[in-house]
Amino acid sequence: MDRSRLLTFTVSVGLVCAGVLELRAAGLFVGPELAVYDRLLRSAARADPPVASPVVLIQITEADIREQEHWPISDRTLAQALRALRAAGARVIGLDLYRDLGVPPGAESFQRILRENPTIIAVRKFGDPNGAGIPGPAALAGTGRIGFNDVVFDADETVRRGLLFQDDGTGAVEWSFALLVALAAEGIAPAPDPEHPDWLRLGPTTLPPFEANDGGYVGADAAGYQFLADFAAAPDGFVSFRLGTLLRGELEADALRDKVVLIGSNAKSLPDLFEVPVGGRIPGVELHAHMVDQLLRTARGEVRPRKPLREWQEVTVVLLAGLLGCALASGTRGGTFLGASTLLGVVLGGGVLLAGVAVTAFRLGWWLPIVAPALAWVGGAGLVTVWLSSRERVQRAELMGLFARHVSPEIAEEIWRNRDDFLHDGRPRPRLLRVTVLFVDMKGYSAQARKMEPARLLEWVNDFLARMAREVERHGGVVEDYFGDGFKANFGFPLPRTNTADVAADASRAVGSALAMASALVALNADFAARGLPRCAIRVGIASGTAVVGSIGSEGHLKYSAVGDVVVTAQRLEGTTAVEHDFDAQPCRILVSESTLSLLERPIRSEPVGVVSLKGGEEGVAVHRVLGAGPPV
Repeated sequence: MDRSRLLTFTVSVGLVCAGVLELRAAGLFVGPELAVYDRLLRSAARADPPVASPVVLIQITEADIREQEHWPISDRTLAQALRALRAAGARVIGLDLYRDLGVPPGAESFQRILRENPTIIAVRKFGDPNGAGIPGPAALAGTGRIGFNDVVFDADETVRRGLLFQDDGTGAVEWSFALLVALAAEGIAPAPDPEHPDWLRLGPTTLPPFEANDGGYVGADAAGYQFLADFAAAPDGFVSFRLGTLLRGELEADALRDKVVLIGSNAKSLPDLFEVPVGGRIPGVELHAHMVDQLLRTARGEVRPRKPLREWQEVTVVLLAGLLGCALASGTRGGTFLGASTLLGVVLGGGVLLAGVAVTAFRLGWWLPIVAPALAWVGGAGLVTVWLSSRERVQRAELMGLFARHVSPEIAEEIWRNRDDFLHDGRPRPRLLRVTVLFVDMKGYSAQARKMEPARLLEWVNDFLARMAREVERHGGVVEDYFGDGFKANFGFPLPRTNTADVAADASRAVGSALAMASALVALNADFAARGLPRCAIRVGIASGTAVVGSIGSEGHLKYSAVGDVVVTAQRLEGTTAVEHDFDAQPCRILVSESTLSLLERPIRSEPVGVVSLKGGEEGVAVHRVLGAGPPV
């Protein structure tokens, strides 16, 4: 990874993760995280085989109210129901009905059965800002058998947590209805955890208190001693009977034996419904049944509380997700840098991966929030993609500016596809190539330029250069640069040649283009004569060898060029005056070096002109004059 990409990668990870963590701290992900949590709960409920719960419901329905002909149910009827439950062998009875006031007839009978049966637990309600609380039955005052049935709502009015203890506002700690029922059913008392004395231990299992920022929560109300409800008991519903069925003695003999029985309302005219993640809207008595069942399984060591990640662990997951998103984006290539379909694949792949990790973690007892990591994943991939795509558009423009004017569209695209071979730190990479270099120049230009009008002069020169350059390009050469009345062309450039046969082919194409220029010059001079323009002659110099290839110039004025001894040799071959030539008889003089002649695939007609000491050269160069195609003379 080059320095600029590494810097982009680092900055992208930092920006994305910082932004995501800031949004998370602001609580913007709480709703989506809880929605994912609900789906995980439902998925776990479907995946686990149903387990029979010891909790049974006695529900007061509309039919029961009609049979009793009034509401509330009288004390006498409730006393009758409690006696029937005791007779049926219920282990513990939870009365989820407010009974602070008597409902005659039968008040004395009802109070007596409450006092005489220590396995009956009743409810009370705490006061809240909108109203006064509701005390429990007077007969149970001071017995420790009255628990509050208040519930904790999230912002979306859904119940996901249970309460174990709560301060009554005077400093006294009250116990919840569900906890009292579970403790009575198991015959145990809560104890402090050996390592964390402030944590509650039920049997072999410790219940860590819910914290305000646990899991996907941010700044939640964590007052009292709360726990995450799993709603895992009896996914198909608790065993339930109507009150009337119990009173008429129509239950099977063992239906309630050794069961934990909760009595409560489920009448449509008495709305007592709560939204929960599993099961939708359920009556309050069923909600408390879920809490009791979970506490029973906890006390027996059958389940352990689901553990949320600590703050630093959540931050680490977000950082890792952002890091992976950026890494995939920076390492995946599409049509430009990261194509739309590829980016979509990265996003979807990341979503599937995070979902799989979250589901696996959930099954192992961990709550792994994934909305913030998913956003870090997508944001990291998107930011890196946008930056690098923008960067590569600049690089493409730069590369195409260097090559597109001189090579075919196919070669230009191949250069772009292999841009890593051409670029280093944003600039074309210097490299050593085996090339054949050709220089061509118009003879007599200076003399003619002094006599011609500027417009006619440029018309003459441009037509000449265009016609000669066309032959170079037709033979696979790249016109690198124009200078006055001539140009420089390269063969074996800019794509590297990997074998000797390709190098030889470049030399043959260079000589072939020179011979084609000689032929084209005949027709061009005829055209010039018809248009009243001067005839011209040309000198061509060709040499083969190794050249250093790279970008030359300043920022904004770069040129991809070949430099080295082979370039100097070709240029001096073109311009030498040491070789006599009759330009009237042959208007095109082609001189090639021994290095080029030795590479030619097909023989040509040529003649040696000896070792020529080129201008500025310390050593002479074996030079040959090309006369035409065919065997050498």
